[in-house]
Amino acid sequence: MRAPVFKTGGRLNGSPVGSIPTALRQDLFIWWSATVTTADRYILREIGAPFLLGVGAFVVMLAGDVLYALASLVAARRITLEVLARLLAYKLPAILVITFPVSTLFGALLGLARLTKDQELQALRLAGLSLTRIFAPVLAFGLVAAVAAFFTNEYFAPWANRQANMLLRRAVLGDALPQIRQQVFFRGPGNRFFYIERTDRDQTLHNVMVYEPAGALPRLITARQATWGGRALRLAEGVVRELDEQGFTRYEARFARMDIAVEVDSEAFLAGERTPDEMTARELRRYLAAFGHQGAASASVMELHRKFAVPLAAVVFALLAAPLSVYTAQGGRFLGMGLTVIVLFLYYAVMSSARAMGAAGAVSPALAAWLPNLLFTAGGLAIWARQDQWGRRAPVPSRVSSVGASS
Repeated sequence: MRAPVFKTGGRLNGSPVGSIPTALRQDLFIWWSATVTTADRYILREIGAPFLLGVGAFVVMLAGDVLYALASLVAARRITLEVLARLLAYKLPAILVITFPVSTLFGALLGLARLTKDQELQALRLAGLSLTRIFAPVLAFGLVAAVAAFFTNEYFAPWANRQANMLLRRAVLGDALPQIRQQVFFRGPGNRFFYIERTDRDQTLHNVMVYEPAGALPRLITARQATWGGRALRLAEGVVRELDEQGFTRYEARFARMDIAVEVDSEAFLAGERTPDEMTARELRRYLAAFGHQGAASASVMELHRKFAVPLAAVVFALLAAPLSVYTAQGGRFLGMGLTVIVLFLYYAVMSSARAMGAAGAVSPALAAWLPNLLFTAGGLAIWARQDQWGRRAPVPSRVSSVGASS
């Protein structure tokens, strides 16, 4: 790649010196032309069109699922059509996070199936290209889709999910006391962190944890139940622990009753709680750092890993779809659509089973989040290795003539 040359004064390639963006664009264009071949661009065009079709189709399907969930509220006139439209708009980022990986599988299988049926992939292989080189742009496409899904999930979906939940709560409950969501970490007044395992209809809280990181000795307070009393949280049947710098318990005492002043009423206090889908990965990691070693919910640990595992599924699907497309020579795109349905069914069946095992404690939360990707990556590599004949050695001549040897 030609390195850009910068001089003092004068012009560079017809542009004023200091026009660095222009020089960089020229170098990027040269790099793209030298690295990405005509075949790569052709394959990307073939999978790009069905990918966009898949994004539109799956967005409509998942939006329909949201409408179905809210249909009873619309029929009962508890939410208006204007609120419904806003809810759908707020749910769009979360829908796109799921849609990008699924559409990558859809686009790769349909696009490559057409190339396979018309024997264009066979022509590339006869030209001396391996499947690894032919399918390199497919993996690059999956990586771009994974990055797009991750950034959507990290920077847009948490805020949008928060707005959707607040809008739905205001529309349904009006000015009523916000419902406490179970197994949620949230920051309260006084730089305290709270965790509530479950709650009753009368707003009695069960299995409450309060972590106070401020001060020379951080404190962890656990209680079997708690109730509200004005601007105080009244804990019952609990234990107070003071922790040293290494996290070990330095002081421990039981109590029958304890009041914690929260300085605000219950409605303002509960307005600050957020579920894992309303938090970024950085925020969720920070909360787990405070609660993770003190019995925090495994579901939240699993959700932290899923914030990375779900977007990365786009790369996994690209890795699996590329070698699977070789088997679609007879059926073409019709068979590609069938394989898409089968792969998605198997993937989400494994994902649901893994989440259930993680919630039950049968496997670790991290393994439960990554298990579908690990299994399908192994399957894709196995199929790829078989198709591209990895590990098969090229024939070695029995004799090698020395350079310059006499005949």
